[in-house]
Amino acid sequence: MDQQDNPKPNPVEAPKPPAGYKIESMLLLESTFSREVDIEPQFIKDLTSEVDIKSDARETTPDNKFAVIVKLHFRGMQQEKQVCNAIISMIGAFEKYGEPALTDDKFKAVNAPAIIYPFIREHLYSLCLKAGLANVLLPTINFKP
Repeated sequence: MDQQDNPKPNPVEAPKPPAGYKIESMLLLESTFSREVDIEPQFIKDLTSEVDIKSDARETTPDNKFAVIVKLHFRGMQQEKQVCNAIISMIGAFEKYGEPALTDDKFKAVNAPAIIYPFIREHLYSLCLKAGLANVLLPTINFKP
């Protein structure tokens, strides 16, 4: 039999499994809010914000799971007076699968907080709205390592 009649099949490479990070859950850890009774109504739209944000990553477990906590301290200012205050902490649980191009440290420092932050923004917006302080929107943030 001629080799051209029965060619050898080309070995097919098995597709690589996807690699990356996935979020497993998002939980509210802490939420405190207070506001002054006497806020000048004509200045509510002129409320300014002072914001401190910190994030903290937990060690990755042997099964490639880890958590990142983002804590926000918000102060609403009316002229020179603090008229409201909020502290919000949320935790995101993540899982790493495969060997992603992005390192664990970079994901924990940049991407995970960026995923968690919109949940904190929405929670603060809702709290302020219920407190009669409409349109308190935190700016978007670029997290840097």
